[in-house]
Amino acid sequence: MRTGYFFNGSWAGQLLIGFGLFLCSLFIEYQVLIHFISPPSLAVLLCVTLEGGKVAAVIWHYYLGTLGDGAYLPSIRIASAVFRFGLVLLSILCSMLFLTSHLDRPNLARVREQRLQQLMREEERIIERKTTDYQQAAAALTRQQRREAEDSGRQDGRRIDELEALLLKEMNNVVGGVFKGKRYREIARRLAAEKKTAADQAQSMRLRHFNEQQQLRRELEDSLAAIRGDFSEKKQRLLKDDFSDDEAVNDARIVALLNTMHTMFGLDIRPRQFVFFFSILVSLLMETGIMLAFATITTAIAPVLHERHIGEMELEATRVRAETVQAREETRHHASMARMKQAAENIVGEAAVAGDRIMGQQEGTV
Repeated sequence: MRTGYFFNGSWAGQLLIGFGLFLCSLFIEYQVLIHFISPPSLAVLLCVTLEGGKVAAVIWHYYLGTLGDGAYLPSIRIASAVFRFGLVLLSILCSMLFLTSHLDRPNLARVREQRLQQLMREEERIIERKTTDYQQAAAALTRQQRREAEDSGRQDGRRIDELEALLLKEMNNVVGGVFKGKRYREIARRLAAEKKTAADQAQSMRLRHFNEQQQLRRELEDSLAAIRGDFSEKKQRLLKDDFSDDEAVNDARIVALLNTMHTMFGLDIRPRQFVFFFSILVSLLMETGIMLAFATITTAIAPVLHERHIGEMELEATRVRAETVQAREETRHHASMARMKQAAENIVGEAAVAGDRIMGQQEGTV
Protein backbone atom coordinates (compact mmCIF):
# COMPACT_ATOMS: atom_id res chain seq x y z
CA MET A 1 0.00 0.00 0.00
CA ARG A 2 1.42 3.34 -1.01
CA THR A 3 1.49 5.95 1.72
CA GLY A 4 0.47 8.61 -0.79
CA TYR A 5 -2.98 7.09 -1.05
CA PHE A 6 -3.34 7.16 2.72
CA PHE A 7 -2.37 10.80 3.05
CA ASN A 8 -4.40 11.90 0.05
CA GLY A 9 -7.43 9.98 1.30
CA SER A 10 -7.12 11.27 4.86
CA TRP A 11 -6.68 14.85 3.64
CA ALA A 12 -9.67 14.50 1.33
CA GLY A 13 -11.71 13.10 4.24
CA GLN A 14 -10.67 15.95 6.49
CA LEU A 15 -11.58 18.47 3.83
CA LEU A 16 -15.01 16.85 3.42
CA ILE A 17 -15.55 16.89 7.19
CA GLY A 18 -14.40 20.48 7.47
CA PHE A 19 -16.53 21.54 4.52
CA GLY A 20 -19.57 19.73 5.93
CA LEU A 21 -19.15 21.41 9.32
CA PHE A 22 -18.58 24.72 7.51
CA LEU A 23 -21.90 24.31 5.66
CA CYS A 24 -23.69 23.41 8.92
CA SER A 25 -22.26 26.46 10.65
CA LEU A 26 -23.18 28.63 7.64
CA PHE A 27 -26.76 27.35 7.60
CA ILE A 28 -27.22 27.82 11.36
CA GLU A 29 -25.75 31.31 11.26
CA TYR A 30 -28.06 32.24 8.39
CA GLN A 31 -31.12 30.86 10.19
CA VAL A 32 -30.29 33.09 13.17
CA LEU A 33 -29.11 36.27 11.44
CA ILE A 34 -32.08 36.35 9.08
CA HIS A 35 -34.22 37.30 12.08
CA PHE A 36 -31.96 40.27 12.88
CA ILE A 37 -30.87 41.50 9.45
CA SER A 38 -32.96 42.47 6.46
CA PRO A 39 -33.19 42.04 3.54
CA PRO A 40 -32.44 38.28 3.54
CA SER A 41 -29.90 38.71 0.75
CA LEU A 42 -27.78 40.85 3.07
CA ALA A 43 -27.95 38.12 5.73
CA VAL A 44 -26.80 35.54 3.16
CA LEU A 45 -23.92 37.74 2.02
CA LEU A 46 -22.84 38.44 5.59
CA CYS A 47 -22.95 34.75 6.56
CA VAL A 48 -20.97 33.64 3.50
CA THR A 49 -18.30 36.30 3.95
CA LEU A 50 -17.93 35.78 7.70
CA GLU A 51 -17.78 31.98 7.51
CA GLY A 52 -15.48 32.12 4.50
CA GLY A 53 -13.31 34.65 6.34
CA LYS A 54 -13.14 32.32 9.33
CA VAL A 55 -11.83 29.43 7.21
CA ALA A 56 -9.38 31.74 5.38
CA ALA A 57 -8.15 33.19 8.69
CA VAL A 58 -7.50 29.69 10.08
CA ILE A 59 -5.59 28.63 6.95
CA TRP A 60 -3.43 31.76 6.77
CA HIS A 61 -2.81 31.77 10.53
CA TYR A 62 -1.33 28.30 10.53
CA TYR A 63 0.48 28.79 7.24
CA LEU A 64 2.15 32.01 8.29
CA GLY A 65 2.90 30.49 11.69
CA THR A 66 5.16 27.94 10.02
CA LEU A 67 7.22 30.71 8.39
CA GLY A 68 8.39 32.25 11.66
CA ASP A 69 7.95 35.58 13.37
CA GLY A 70 9.59 37.44 10.53
CA ALA A 71 6.83 36.52 8.11
CA TYR A 72 4.03 36.73 10.70
CA LEU A 73 4.30 40.13 12.35
CA PRO A 74 2.93 40.52 15.90
CA SER A 75 0.42 43.18 14.82
CA ILE A 76 -0.99 40.89 12.12
CA ARG A 77 -0.98 37.95 14.55
CA ILE A 78 -3.01 39.95 17.11
CA ALA A 79 -5.48 41.17 14.47
CA SER A 80 -5.88 37.61 13.19
CA ALA A 81 -6.48 36.28 16.71
CA VAL A 82 -9.14 38.92 17.43
CA PHE A 83 -10.83 38.25 14.10
CA ARG A 84 -10.84 34.48 14.56
CA PHE A 85 -12.00 34.69 18.19
CA GLY A 86 -14.86 37.03 17.23
CA LEU A 87 -15.99 34.76 14.40
CA VAL A 88 -15.85 31.64 16.57
CA LEU A 89 -17.77 33.42 19.33
CA LEU A 90 -20.40 34.56 16.82
CA SER A 91 -20.76 31.02 15.48
CA ILE A 92 -21.09 29.61 19.00
CA LEU A 93 -23.77 32.18 19.90
CA CYS A 94 -25.69 31.49 16.69
CA SER A 95 -25.48 27.73 17.27
CA MET A 96 -26.72 28.16 20.84
CA LEU A 97 -29.61 30.35 19.69
CA PHE A 98 -30.52 27.86 16.98
CA LEU A 99 -30.31 24.76 19.18
CA THR A 100 -32.04 26.26 22.21
CA SER A 101 -34.91 27.50 20.02
CA HIS A 102 -35.45 23.90 18.87
CA LEU A 103 -34.69 22.03 22.11
CA ASP A 104 -35.95 24.38 24.82
CA ARG A 105 -39.53 23.28 25.58
CA PRO A 106 -40.34 22.24 22.00
CA ASN A 107 -43.87 21.20 23.01
CA LEU A 108 -44.68 24.48 24.76
CA ALA A 109 -47.08 25.79 22.10
CA ARG A 110 -48.90 22.48 21.81
CA VAL A 111 -49.24 21.97 25.56
CA ARG A 112 -50.34 25.57 26.08
CA GLU A 113 -52.95 25.21 23.35
CA GLN A 114 -54.18 21.97 24.91
CA ARG A 115 -54.47 23.61 28.34
CA LEU A 116 -56.31 26.56 26.80
CA GLN A 117 -58.72 24.20 25.07
CA GLN A 118 -59.28 22.36 28.36
CA LEU A 119 -60.00 25.65 30.13
CA MET A 120 -62.39 26.70 27.39
CA ARG A 121 -64.22 23.35 27.51
CA GLU A 122 -64.44 23.53 31.29
CA GLU A 123 -65.75 27.10 31.06
CA GLU A 124 -68.34 26.02 28.51
CA ARG A 125 -69.42 23.10 30.71
CA ILE A 126 -69.80 25.31 33.77
CA ILE A 127 -71.68 27.99 31.81
CA GLU A 128 -73.91 25.34 30.25
CA ARG A 129 -74.60 23.83 33.68
CA LYS A 130 -75.36 27.25 35.15
CA THR A 131 -77.63 28.06 32.22
CA THR A 132 -79.44 24.74 32.60
CA ASP A 133 -79.85 25.33 36.33
CA TYR A 134 -81.22 28.79 35.59
CA GLN A 135 -83.67 27.46 33.04
CA GLN A 136 -84.88 24.82 35.49
CA ALA A 137 -85.14 27.37 38.31
CA ALA A 138 -86.93 29.83 36.01
CA ALA A 139 -89.37 27.13 34.91
CA ALA A 140 -90.01 26.10 38.53
CA LEU A 141 -90.49 29.74 39.52
CA THR A 142 -92.89 30.27 36.64
CA ARG A 143 -94.94 27.24 37.69
CA GLN A 144 -94.95 28.44 41.29
CA GLN A 145 -96.00 31.94 40.25
CA ARG A 146 -98.70 30.53 38.01
CA ARG A 147 -100.09 28.40 40.85
CA GLU A 148 -99.94 31.40 43.17
CA ALA A 149 -101.75 33.56 40.64
CA GLU A 150 -104.35 30.87 40.06
CA ASP A 151 -104.91 30.39 43.82
CA SER A 152 -105.19 34.12 44.37
CA GLY A 153 -107.54 34.43 41.39
CA ARG A 154 -109.76 31.65 42.69
CA GLN A 155 -109.93 33.20 46.16
CA ASP A 156 -110.72 36.64 44.79
CA GLY A 157 -113.22 35.09 42.37
CA ARG A 158 -115.04 33.30 45.18
CA ARG A 159 -115.36 36.50 47.20
CA ILE A 160 -116.46 38.46 44.17
CA ASP A 161 -118.94 35.73 43.23
CA GLU A 162 -120.37 35.76 46.75
CA LEU A 163 -120.80 39.52 46.70
CA GLU A 164 -122.30 39.44 43.22
CA ALA A 165 -124.74 36.75 44.36
CA LEU A 166 -125.71 38.88 47.38
CA LEU A 167 -126.06 41.89 45.10
CA LEU A 168 -128.30 39.92 42.72
CA LYS A 169 -130.37 38.67 45.60
CA GLU A 170 -130.71 42.19 46.92
CA MET A 171 -131.94 43.34 43.54
CA ASN A 172 -134.88 41.01 43.95
CA ASN A 173 -135.71 42.63 47.27
CA VAL A 174 -137.93 45.42 45.96
CA VAL A 175 -139.51 47.82 48.46
CA GLY A 176 -141.84 50.42 47.09
CA GLY A 177 -140.64 49.69 43.56
CA VAL A 178 -137.01 50.42 44.55
CA PHE A 179 -134.27 47.77 45.08
CA LYS A 180 -131.27 50.04 45.54
CA GLY A 181 -131.56 50.52 49.20
CA LYS A 182 -128.94 50.95 51.89
CA ARG A 183 -128.06 47.25 51.90
CA TYR A 184 -127.78 47.16 48.13
CA ARG A 185 -125.45 50.13 48.07
CA GLU A 186 -123.30 48.58 50.81
CA ILE A 187 -122.98 45.33 48.91
CA ALA A 188 -122.18 47.21 45.70
CA ARG A 189 -119.54 49.21 47.53
CA ARG A 190 -118.00 46.07 48.95
CA LEU A 191 -118.09 44.42 45.52
CA ALA A 192 -116.33 47.36 43.88
CA ALA A 193 -113.77 47.48 46.67
CA GLU A 194 -113.20 43.74 46.35
CA LYS A 195 -112.71 44.00 42.62
CA LYS A 196 -110.31 46.89 43.05
CA THR A 197 -108.39 45.01 45.76
CA ALA A 198 -108.24 41.93 43.55
CA ALA A 199 -106.97 44.00 40.61
CA ASP A 200 -104.39 45.73 42.79
CA GLN A 201 -103.26 42.42 44.26
CA ALA A 202 -103.00 40.91 40.76
CA GLN A 203 -101.00 43.88 39.54
CA SER A 204 -98.75 43.75 42.61
CA MET A 205 -98.33 40.01 42.15
CA ARG A 206 -97.40 40.41 38.49
CA LEU A 207 -94.86 43.06 39.41
CA ARG A 208 -93.45 40.87 42.16
CA HIS A 209 -93.28 37.89 39.81
CA PHE A 210 -91.51 40.01 37.21
CA ASN A 211 -88.99 41.23 39.79
CA GLU A 212 -88.42 37.66 40.95
CA GLN A 213 -87.73 36.58 37.34
CA GLN A 214 -85.41 39.55 36.85
CA GLN A 215 -83.62 38.82 40.11
CA LEU A 216 -83.08 35.24 39.00
CA ARG A 217 -81.80 36.49 35.64
CA ARG A 218 -79.44 38.97 37.31
CA GLU A 219 -78.09 36.20 39.56
CA LEU A 220 -77.39 34.13 36.45
CA GLU A 221 -75.67 37.03 34.70
CA ASP A 222 -73.59 37.85 37.79
CA SER A 223 -72.64 34.20 38.14
CA LEU A 224 -71.69 33.92 34.46
CA ALA A 225 -69.71 37.18 34.66
CA ALA A 226 -67.81 35.86 37.69
CA ILE A 227 -67.14 32.57 35.90
CA ARG A 228 -65.89 34.33 32.76
CA GLY A 229 -63.72 36.68 34.83
CA ASP A 230 -62.24 33.77 36.76
CA PHE A 231 -61.47 31.83 33.58
CA SER A 232 -60.09 34.97 31.91
CA GLU A 233 -57.58 35.29 34.76
CA LYS A 234 -56.73 31.61 34.43
CA LYS A 235 -56.15 32.05 30.69
CA GLN A 236 -53.88 35.05 31.29
CA ARG A 237 -51.87 33.11 33.87
CA LEU A 238 -51.68 30.20 31.44
CA LEU A 239 -50.40 32.44 28.63
CA LYS A 240 -47.75 33.94 30.93
CA ASP A 241 -46.72 30.59 32.40
CA ASP A 242 -43.41 29.27 31.01
CA PHE A 243 -44.23 25.67 32.10
CA SER A 244 -40.68 25.27 33.38
CA ASP A 245 -41.81 22.61 35.87
CA ASP A 246 -44.02 20.73 33.43
CA GLU A 247 -42.36 17.74 31.79
CA ALA A 248 -44.96 17.66 29.01
CA VAL A 249 -43.44 20.72 27.28
CA ASN A 250 -39.95 19.22 27.10
CA ASP A 251 -38.63 16.65 24.68
CA ALA A 252 -39.50 13.16 25.87
CA ARG A 253 -35.97 11.89 25.19
CA ILE A 254 -34.41 14.68 27.24
CA VAL A 255 -36.83 14.01 30.09
CA ALA A 256 -36.10 10.27 29.97
CA LEU A 257 -32.33 10.88 29.98
CA LEU A 258 -32.50 13.32 32.91
CA ASN A 259 -34.74 10.96 34.87
CA THR A 260 -32.27 8.13 34.25
CA MET A 261 -29.32 10.29 35.34
CA HIS A 262 -31.23 11.33 38.46
CA THR A 263 -32.03 7.71 39.28
CA MET A 264 -28.55 6.35 38.57
CA PHE A 265 -26.30 9.17 39.76
CA GLY A 266 -28.54 11.42 41.82
CA LEU A 267 -27.98 14.37 39.45
CA ASP A 268 -30.76 16.93 39.52
CA ILE A 269 -30.42 18.64 36.13
CA ARG A 270 -33.20 20.75 34.72
CA PRO A 271 -34.13 20.43 31.02
CA ARG A 272 -33.07 24.03 30.36
CA GLN A 273 -29.68 23.39 31.92
CA PHE A 274 -29.24 20.29 29.76
CA VAL A 275 -30.21 22.23 26.62
CA PHE A 276 -27.75 25.00 27.50
CA PHE A 277 -24.77 22.69 28.03
CA PHE A 278 -25.74 20.49 25.07
CA SER A 279 -25.86 23.51 22.73
CA ILE A 280 -22.45 24.68 24.01
CA LEU A 281 -21.02 21.19 23.44
CA VAL A 282 -22.34 20.94 19.88
CA SER A 283 -21.18 24.47 19.08
CA LEU A 284 -17.68 23.86 20.40
CA LEU A 285 -17.42 20.55 18.53
CA MET A 286 -18.45 22.20 15.28
CA GLU A 287 -16.01 25.08 15.62
CA THR A 288 -13.19 22.83 16.82
CA GLY A 289 -13.85 20.44 13.94
CA ILE A 290 -13.69 23.26 11.39
CA MET A 291 -10.46 24.58 12.90
CA LEU A 292 -8.81 21.14 13.07
CA ALA A 293 -9.89 20.12 9.57
CA PHE A 294 -8.30 23.13 7.89
CA ALA A 295 -5.49 23.75 10.40
CA THR A 296 -4.01 20.24 10.27
CA ILE A 297 -4.07 20.10 6.48
CA THR A 298 -2.53 23.57 6.27
CA THR A 299 0.20 22.60 8.74
CA ALA A 300 0.89 19.31 6.92
CA ILE A 301 1.26 20.83 3.48
CA ALA A 302 2.78 24.09 4.66
CA PRO A 303 6.32 23.14 3.50
CA VAL A 304 5.03 22.30 0.04
CA LEU A 305 2.98 25.48 -0.03
CA HIS A 306 5.98 27.44 1.17
CA GLU A 307 8.25 26.05 -1.54
CA ARG A 308 5.61 26.57 -4.16
CA HIS A 309 5.04 30.05 -2.87
CA ILE A 310 8.78 30.80 -3.04
CA GLY A 311 8.99 29.33 -6.55
CA GLU A 312 6.04 31.35 -7.75
CA MET A 313 7.47 34.48 -6.16
CA GLU A 314 10.83 33.84 -7.87
CA LEU A 315 9.09 33.26 -11.17
CA GLU A 316 7.14 36.43 -10.68
CA ALA A 317 10.30 38.33 -9.78
CA THR A 318 12.07 36.94 -12.88
CA ARG A 319 9.12 37.90 -15.02
CA VAL A 320 9.09 41.41 -13.56
CA ARG A 321 12.89 41.75 -14.13
CA ALA A 322 12.54 40.50 -17.69
CA GLU A 323 9.70 42.91 -18.36
CA THR A 324 11.79 45.71 -16.83
CA VAL A 325 14.81 44.86 -19.04
CA GLN A 326 12.55 44.58 -22.06
CA ALA A 327 10.96 47.92 -21.27
CA ARG A 328 14.39 49.49 -20.76
CA GLU A 329 15.68 48.08 -24.11
CA GLU A 330 12.54 49.26 -25.85
CA THR A 331 13.08 52.71 -24.37
CA ARG A 332 16.69 52.71 -25.54
CA HIS A 333 15.67 51.48 -28.99
CA HIS A 334 13.04 54.19 -29.31
CA ALA A 335 15.62 56.79 -28.18
CA SER A 336 18.18 55.51 -30.75
CA MET A 337 15.58 55.54 -33.50
CA ALA A 338 14.61 59.06 -32.53
CA ARG A 339 18.27 60.21 -32.67
CA MET A 340 18.78 58.50 -36.04
CA LYS A 341 15.63 60.09 -37.37
CA GLN A 342 16.75 63.48 -36.11
CA ALA A 343 20.23 63.00 -37.67
CA ALA A 344 18.65 62.04 -41.01
CA GLU A 345 16.41 65.06 -40.92
CA ASN A 346 19.46 67.27 -40.20
CA ILE A 347 21.41 65.77 -43.12
CA VAL A 348 18.47 66.25 -45.48
CA GLY A 349 18.14 69.86 -44.32
CA GLU A 350 21.82 70.57 -44.79
CA ALA A 351 21.74 68.97 -48.27
CA ALA A 352 18.81 71.15 -49.21
CA VAL A 353 20.62 74.29 -48.04
CA ALA A 354 23.77 73.32 -49.95
CA GLY A 355 21.75 72.65 -53.12
CA ASP A 356 20.08 76.05 -52.84
CA ARG A 357 23.48 77.73 -52.48
CA ILE A 358 24.88 75.97 -55.58
CA MET A 359 21.83 76.91 -57.62
CA GLY A 360 22.31 80.52 -56.58
CA GLN A 361 25.96 80.55 -57.60
CA GLN A 362 25.16 79.07 -61.02
CA GLU A 363 22.51 81.65 -61.67
CA GLY A 364 25.02 84.48 -60.73
CA THR A 365 27.64 83.15 -63.16
CA VAL A 366 25.17 83.09 -66.03
